[in-house]
Amino acid sequence: MTRPDRWPWRNRGFLWIDVAWGIFALVNLAAMFVFAEWETVPFHFIWVSLTILYGFRVWRMRSTLVLLGVIILATTVLLAVDIASGAQPLDEITEVPLMSAMFLAMVWHARRRLSVMEQMKRVSDANLRLLERERRFIQNASHELRTPITVAIGHAELLQRSGDPTRMAADARVVLDELMRLRRLSDRLLLLAAADDPDFLHKKPIEVEPVLVSALQRWSPTPRQWRLGTTDEAMVDADADRLALAIDALVENAVKHTTPDDWIELSVRRNHKVEITVADSGSGIERGDLDRIFERFARSDISRARDSEGLGLGLPIVKTIAEAHGGTLSVRSDVGKGTELTISLPLAVGVGEGAKGSPTPTPMPTHSG
Repeated sequence: MTRPDRWPWRNRGFLWIDVAWGIFALVNLAAMFVFAEWETVPFHFIWVSLTILYGFRVWRMRSTLVLLGVIILATTVLLAVDIASGAQPLDEITEVPLMSAMFLAMVWHARRRLSVMEQMKRVSDANLRLLERERRFIQNASHELRTPITVAIGHAELLQRSGDPTRMAADARVVLDELMRLRRLSDRLLLLAAADDPDFLHKKPIEVEPVLVSALQRWSPTPRQWRLGTTDEAMVDADADRLALAIDALVENAVKHTTPDDWIELSVRRNHKVEITVADSGSGIERGDLDRIFERFARSDISRARDSEGLGLGLPIVKTIAEAHGGTLSVRSDVGKGTELTISLPLAVGVGEGAKGSPTPTPMPTHSG
């Protein structure tokens, strides 16, 4: 929450109002000193005008307290002098705490009002940002959906007109590939849309290493140099299916940024939390893209240069799943040296620091075909 004294209340364009009131207060203090018999009139002018002014010109808290102290001291001294000389009755001195209390009440109300206004402004700004993100999301989703639909329709029309069985088979494969791509996109969009649902996760304590091994088995036919790195014994409270989906998305991202000669390593480490890492020796990600790779439909410049067929939803899905589990997703990357993406999750409840697995990387069977 914004600290009250950091609000931009003091507009230098209206500083003359403060100066004018200062002159007005000095004149009334002088009147209290010169005209002792009716000094309560300028006394009230000072306090009432100060309270009214603060309602429109909220000063910083330190400046307000200093000014309040000066006014209390000055008016108290002048009243005390006149009471001692018999010009004013003793009960007039009670006006000082009464006026001070009135002013402090105005201070409380004014600062409370500005606090509410600041909160409303933050909510309004957040809503505007949300609307802008939704607008961009709809535009990007429409574009991503239009491409496979257009390709599939084009090849379906060729199928309709073609009499060549070989050509028909090739077109049918293209149509099938684009429809599968469309299904993957729709599945990921539905997952992102369901992320805020209460039943998005069905968590239970699970071992992380078997999930990594299963991911390696699924992806091992892809021609890369696969490795199983450090595998500390780690338990997390997680939705096994969602976690496997997140790891698959990390591996898919690594495959996009690597060639068959590069290695991809999966590992899990346990400290005060569980860190699931997918590292590769691929092309890496430009520094300027690191802040936006978790945005939906975002792609790095290198991916675009390779005409990547990724949907730009993989890493946002990983981030969504990690945060739904109370964790985070982080990235380290150097262009030409590779990328390391890490999901950090809390340890399962009741799991302490026990024995850990072997820290020695274990090479997996490699595929170059």
